Amino acid sequence: MVMIDDTFPFGAPPPHVSSICPHTASIGITRFHIKTSYLEWDIRAASIFAAAGDDRPALDIWRSRVHPDDTHLLSDLYSDARASIGAECIYRIQLPDNTIRFVLTRSVAVEQSRDGTPEILTGVVSLLPAQNRAVTGDRLTAILDNVSLGFAIVDIDMTVLFVNAQTERHLGMARSDLVGRNLHEALPVFKGSYFDDLHRTAVATRSEVTVEVQALVIPGRTIEVTANYVDGVVAISFRDVSETRIASSRLLAAYRDLLDKSRLDDLTGVLNRSALFERIDRTTSATSPLSALLFIDLDDFKAINDTYGHPIGDHVLRTTAERLASACGPNVVLGRIGGDEFVAAVFGSTHSPTTIAEAMRSAVARPLKITDVDISVTISIGIATGTPSSTLEDLLTRADIALYEAKSGDCRISGTRLRRDERDR
Repeated sequence: MVMIDDTFPFGAPPPHVSSICPHTASIGITRFHIKTSYLEWDIRAASIFAAAGDDRPALDIWRSRVHPDDTHLLSDLYSDARASIGAECIYRIQLPDNTIRFVLTRSVAVEQSRDGTPEILTGVVSLLPAQNRAVTGDRLTAILDNVSLGFAIVDIDMTVLFVNAQTERHLGMARSDLVGRNLHEALPVFKGSYFDDLHRTAVATRSEVTVEVQALVIPGRTIEVTANYVDGVVAISFRDVSETRIASSRLLAAYRDLLDKSRLDDLTGVLNRSALFERIDRTTSATSPLSALLFIDLDDFKAINDTYGHPIGDHVLRTTAERLASACGPNVVLGRIGGDEFVAAVFGSTHSPTTIAEAMRSAVARPLKITDVDISVTISIGIATGTPSSTLEDLLTRADIALYEAKSGDCRISGTRLRRDERDR
């Protein structure tokens, strides 16, 4: 699932790389930022690809591990993952010591930009049981009877040729009652089910097909079934993934919660400095230019801390952030950049930045009652209006200058593209 735009990443330029918080689960998590080729993976994902001691970017490691004969599977997976969650495939990776591993990759989230373009792909990766080398006869049966996967072989006409012990337990039927019989005759519940489509597709495409379905014979269980056409027969393998799916969902929910919290300011709940600038850069690049930047500062906030103490000051900051956010609207992104300073980025809003600034001032101006004390809060705002050539650094500098003008003048709002007589009205 880790690709660059619409091009498969083999041969792509080296990406940036960082790490996600570690965990000890049996699955690994990856996040791929399509536009910037920025790949994140956690410790478990890195261990699956034997990345310890390898200083190369994660995508380079991943790319070098995938077996050359399986690169087409990842290309198809990437196309599917961009379209929707649930895309998955099984492929081989080859470690530096030539060990072969089988990896299952599944997409679990697609974050889109404002225009609906896929932007970040989140997936999980896990190791499958080691594959056995080809053997025949009794030894093959003994091996397959002791693996955790259910395994069966049927011919093109759906006659059962082999089932292992795990399949017997799953179906509740002895091998002798299945082998040599038509599957529909032995198990009528399979007729017209997902299994027919799976078998038909494998035969028609001469390839491997995988589905995740509700088990037909054990209500409430989810199984992952793979059909692979080989030399005139269809090999079927399946595994119960009910608990894995539950665990994966819980892990992903916890990971998303952790990721969200890492992007928010601990005190106020709005975006923190780095997340704000990342959001501004991403939105500017993907959707619309930055039309204005508002630099917001609480007036005489030090006096509030000195008079009432820092716990009261923190409460004032939290309430102020909530009120500023309420005045932002859908096209404005708000963040705290430190202390009592906030920045709001305006993207193509139908309201002028001055109108937004006035709405913020009005929202904040309502008296704040804490215990028996009414605290009045005012803010000063500097406005920098964007131009086609404006950079974020330029807008921050101009908005900071405008904020200084607002604090040192009689008004509380100043814009670097407004005349002095307009500001004084």
